[in-house]
Amino acid sequence: MSDGEAGVFALRLDELFRSLPGPDGRPYSAKTIAQRAADRGYRIGESYLSQLRSGKAKSPSFRTVEGLAAAFDVDIRHFLTDDAERRTRAEIERFRAMADPEVHRVAQRLAGLPRETVAVVDDLVDVLHRRREPVIAADQGLHLVADT
Repeated sequence: MSDGEAGVFALRLDELFRSLPGPDGRPYSAKTIAQRAADRGYRIGESYLSQLRSGKAKSPSFRTVEGLAAAFDVDIRHFLTDDAERRTRAEIERFRAMADPEVHRVAQRLAGLPRETVAVVDDLVDVLHRRREPVIAADQGLHLVADT
């Protein structure tokens, strides 16, 4: 792993620590992630984990990367895929969605609705997409109120 790749790895690892809440709603600690990795059959020391996060340790084994992905419950590609490939994959998914007849059907039903209504539906779709991702920021939730 080159220094540049190690820096990207450290950034991605730090991103997980900062953005994924633990079961108690607080950010994960190195101790907790080391324990979660151990519970899944991977040995990763707390100090080594801190070195990886800071970029001081630059060459994690594939097994370590696999253990981190398991501990955070993320796809291992989070650590291994470069940004250009991620963007390309996202673009392909957008094209795939645009070719989906169900997407067209929903879009046609939105035609003619007031702009404000379309904006609400757009916001709802954003919320639904975020629910599929590993992190939902607390302040981005949508509260629906039933009509009575």
